[in-house]
Amino acid sequence: MQALTLAQLFGVNAVQTATELVIKKSDLVAIGLTPQINNRAEQLVVAILLKALENFQGHLTDPNDNQVTDFQGRKINYDNSNLYKSLLLEPWKEFIEQRLENYVIRNTLIIHQFSEYADTEFS
Repeated sequence: MQALTLAQLFGVNAVQTATELVIKKSDLVAIGLTPQINNRAEQLVVAILLKALENFQGHLTDPNDNQVTDFQGRKINYDNSNLYKSLLLEPWKEFIEQRLENYVIRNTLIIHQFSEYADTEFS
């Protein structure tokens, strides 16, 4: 199993120092973020989670971001969740709801984080 890279989770322009993590909003546009000077914290965290989810499960797309389908028109899925050793993201539910007089699509994700405890006893 491999560890996820900084670029896989946060985008190709993400960098870190001993004290900072810098994530470029432009790296999150492809998953639906519209960069603004005052993006809400919720928008940013959802964009980061959706970016991370790309590494685990999803639907294949072509270079123009069109869905790739089989001969019966069904989306072709992928699941790489078994490739990573300490983190698992999976989509759970997607539904439409009304919020503040607008209809929105709500995506629910399940996030698992695994730790390795070798030769450790728990009581």
